[in-house]
Amino acid sequence: MEGPREECMIKKRLFSVIYMFILTFFFTAVVTGIHKLNRERITINEEIKLQRIILKVLGVQVPPEITALRIRQMFKQRVKVEEREGRTLYRGFTEDRKALIGYAFPLFGPGFWGPIYGIMAIDPKMESVLGIAFYRHNETPGLGGRITEEWFERQFAGKRLIPRGKERKYFSLVPPGMAQVDNELDAITGATGTSRGVERLVNESLRDYLPWIAGDNVEGRIDGGLHEG
Repeated sequence: MEGPREECMIKKRLFSVIYMFILTFFFTAVVTGIHKLNRERITINEEIKLQRIILKVLGVQVPPEITALRIRQMFKQRVKVEEREGRTLYRGFTEDRKALIGYAFPLFGPGFWGPIYGIMAIDPKMESVLGIAFYRHNETPGLGGRITEEWFERQFAGKRLIPRGKERKYFSLVPPGMAQVDNELDAITGATGTSRGVERLVNESLRDYLPWIAGDNVEGRIDGGLHEG
């Protein structure tokens, strides 16, 4: 038969076990909550970043100091998102929401060190580029990473969408200063692999999206104004 001393020791041990269990449960719940909150915040920030980029390539002026809420409001007012047949299309509209200003669509493909993500916008007649932006990649800083620099992205703007050559390329990236025709653009010095990756993903995306958008135009599904839904 256990004496008072042994009984007291058992109670103390039981209390310690229960206390540690409660403490562990509490801190696990706190860490899980913080992780979930941060993950949701990161997701929201990435969504807002993408919306800003889409507005920019469509030619919509977005002030640098604009709030996240205002970006969301502006995106909802000026852009209609359509997801169909495994593709995503962003249709940009004028401020009064009555006239189409262009189409934007995702760019994706392998670079030298990993996947490259971007957005390209074209005019309503699908004749020229409005803008392009690369926003996620694993390329080397100072080399392939320069695809996000303004000079590199800007050289696409205004270019005509005319496929050339046997491979029907819309754009070719060549050594700086060696361009001979309108669709040849400056590659990045010292980043041949990245430049080839960008050239490939841009051309493949255009070959995929242009016929698809044109087909929808024939069916009368794309050119209408932006209506409340």
